[in-house]
Amino acid sequence: MAPTELHVKWQTHLIIKYLLEDEDEVNVRRLDRGVVEPDSVVEPDSEHDDSFDPVVIADKLRSVADALNDNIRFRDALTDIKKAASQETLEAAFSHGVDAVCQTYTSQRSEVAPEMQLIRATVAFALHVKKSSPELKNKIKNAMNAFLNRRVGQWVTQQGGWDKVPDV
Repeated sequence: MAPTELHVKWQTHLIIKYLLEDEDEVNVRRLDRGVVEPDSVVEPDSEHDDSFDPVVIADKLRSVADALNDNIRFRDALTDIKKAASQETLEAAFSHGVDAVCQTYTSQRSEVAPEMQLIRATVAFALHVKKSSPELKNKIKNAMNAFLNRRVGQWVTQQGGWDKVPDV
């Protein structure tokens, strides 16, 4: 059964949670391998898919995003994020930063689907912000969640959920 948009939003939330979580928390999850439900999101009523593991997907995304860390647009966008004060401003700066990074990445890797390029740029940018400005971690989680759901949520749903997305 194909996932609903609500189910993909729930999957996205969990992936971001483990992507930006402290290493100790992620290691506990790796050992446990049980589904840990986040405090603020309730799993949709759809049938649970055992092939979905947010830690595995977060690990894969983390590894493909590492290539963008030395990008000049990446660093410029990070500066803009640090200047953003409100959540709305932060979300706009986050979106702008990902788009700037994605434009550079797209010209280098035209054989990769545009949605996947956007996902990779988003992950790389969020991880870099978390590393360089840990005080922004919770705000970045929210901005990343909103951004991914808005920009690629429908595409991820069409793929059959995060565990079915190619190259993740």
